Amino acid sequence: MNRGLLATALALAVLGAGCASPLGRVSETQALQARDAYERGLAGFRAGQTVVALNAFQEAIRLDPTLAVYHNALGLLYLNQMANAELALAEFERAAGIDAQYAEARLNIAIALAEQQRWEEAVTAYRRVLALPTLTAPDVAHQNLGLALYNLKRYAEAEAELRFALSLEPQMQAAYYHLALVFLAQNRSEDARLALRRTRDLDPATAFGAAAIQRLRALGE
Repeated sequence: MNRGLLATALALAVLGAGCASPLGRVSETQALQARDAYERGLAGFRAGQTVVALNAFQEAIRLDPTLAVYHNALGLLYLNQMANAELALAEFERAAGIDAQYAEARLNIAIALAEQQRWEEAVTAYRRVLALPTLTAPDVAHQNLGLALYNLKRYAEAEAELRFALSLEPQMQAAYYHLALVFLAQNRSEDARLALRRTRDLDPATAFGAAAIQRLRALGE
């Protein structure tokens, strides 16, 4: 599978509020300075200014290492803008270690594992995050779990997860595309065509839309 499509499917920039840790205390001044650095990091992240964001997130962590969201944000920078899944995973794990109920960090752990094609571990991580009541994007988690299961050739389970993702978000283009891959792997050509057409029709200009068009041509359309 094209790695660009994999990254598109897995990337999830969750930069939420996060929770403080009971592990330690920082002064009010440090906390305010850390928050200011974090906000500068967010602005740099959104503007694609990688060095600015990196320096700012690292500053926030130095000033206040007890806030999970700062580690999660740095992990997202490593993953999405620096393409370093190993460094990202370490930061997501630090965030989850600070706040065990921080679902976004748990989801990002699974994403970082999948980016390294550690599919079995990713499946376990996705199932773990899906058990958290704090998860705000279950459709993404089910879609990504389906993709991981597809890569493990566990096609029946993959199909079930992708269909469930679509029941939560019927316009999820990535889920339709990966469902088509599941069907193609099982020589279910007509089902694959239907899923690819739906992928294309949702938006032919995206990476998934373009890939669907190519696959449909290969199938004679």
